[in-house]
Amino acid sequence: MKSVFLFLCWVLSGGSFAIAESAAERLAGKPIVFLGDSITQAGTYVSFISYDLQRLHPELDFDLYPLGLASETVSGLSEKGHAGGRFPRPCLFERLGRVLEKVKPEVVVACYGINCGIYQPLDEKRFGAFQGGVKRLVADCREAGVTQIYLVTPPIYDFQPKAGEFNYDTVMAAYARWQLSLQEEGVTVIDLHRAMRRARDARSAPFSRDKVHPGPDGHLLMARTILAGMGVAVPDQEVAVVTKDPLYRKIDALRSFRSKAWMNHIGYTRQRKVEPAELGDTEEQVAARQREIDSLRRAK
Repeated sequence: MKSVFLFLCWVLSGGSFAIAESAAERLAGKPIVFLGDSITQAGTYVSFISYDLQRLHPELDFDLYPLGLASETVSGLSEKGHAGGRFPRPCLFERLGRVLEKVKPEVVVACYGINCGIYQPLDEKRFGAFQGGVKRLVADCREAGVTQIYLVTPPIYDFQPKAGEFNYDTVMAAYARWQLSLQEEGVTVIDLHRAMRRARDARSAPFSRDKVHPGPDGHLLMARTILAGMGVAVPDQEVAVVTKDPLYRKIDALRSFRSKAWMNHIGYTRQRKVEPAELGDTEEQVAARQREIDSLRRAK
């Protein structure tokens, strides 16, 4: 029926119309890198994104590289006594060049901010460092040939202050507002902060026990917000339903496996310097795991 409908549309348009490419089709077959801090390194929202793309579009192939690093910033700042004084916060630009060179992504999704203000009140110098880092991220990606950049505004600082008490989330709100003001070709800003704030205000329980790292329901909200910002429609599902699905479990295991291997392949500096390592048979194992996933999602 679909082919008949498209043929009729072609005839009625005089044989000249082009079928619009869907948002999922624009993402399919392209290396997609996810950059961010510990929330991205945990990777649950990346697994949810991959799950939704793959289950809703079984005819398409998707190529995700989850490359978040805990504590990381784009501002290059670090507070005194970070990690008990053992090491300063890592900065993305120590490793970004290697990410872009080795993965050669066409799409980059970047979620920064929560660490960039180093949990201090809004300050012109710290704000400027964040702005400069975001602009450098965009410039470096463009120079490397990335065609689409998705900047995700910071998640909320999940804190209910008492009267007169400093609330770091006001800083994240300011960072998000600035990101939303960016108007650059090939850059789409996805407003996670406002979506998460609305959802948090409508519930009694926090997303994050430690004010920063959301649980599975928070990660699912992140995934659905990012997909919506990309133009991909996803029907609602309870987080328990998703995480019990054998398809999700295989996708999550693949995400974790590939992330660890590629992080070591690229190399990074955090509490210690991890020198770039060979990939070995990583991608052969990725392909084998993906074939198992495809057999599940394409079974019907």
